[in-house]
Amino acid sequence: MPIPKWKIEGILDDITECGCCGRRGLKRTVAMMPLDADGNEDGTAEDVVYYGTSCAAIALSWTQGKVTDTARAAQAERDQRDNWARQMISIYAPVEFAPVRDKARVYYGRNQHQRDTGVKATEEVAKLLAEARATLADTPPARPARRVSRTSAATS
Repeated sequence: MPIPKWKIEGILDDITECGCCGRRGLKRTVAMMPLDADGNEDGTAEDVVYYGTSCAAIALSWTQGKVTDTARAAQAERDQRDNWARQMISIYAPVEFAPVRDKARVYYGRNQHQRDTGVKATEEVAKLLAEARATLADTPPARPARRVSRTSAATS
């Protein structure tokens, strides 16, 4: 079986131009990450391309329906990871530079089962924050925690 050249990362409605054919005014585009010869991601968030569903289907040799379904599933998974990352940042960033006692109180308050296991709260907080920030940094494209409608943005 041939190794695919692309991995579908999600589907977006705020990018409306196809990066393959240049068509504008699309309802949605599919975010696709290039893959290397071994099938591993070959790039970062900046290397993601945005194709219309027709061009994505041609590039992957799939039907448009399969592309759309796969893109929606990938987007739902990405949204779930992003939500987890935002939650970890909202919980642990306020105590990132706090004294060890405060970090331990917050961490063990949420992870009581690890209190007497030798797990160090300061290391775990740093690890969780690093992972959460890396998750959000690798999200194509960078987007706010919630969408702002054009009408509410215009009135503020």
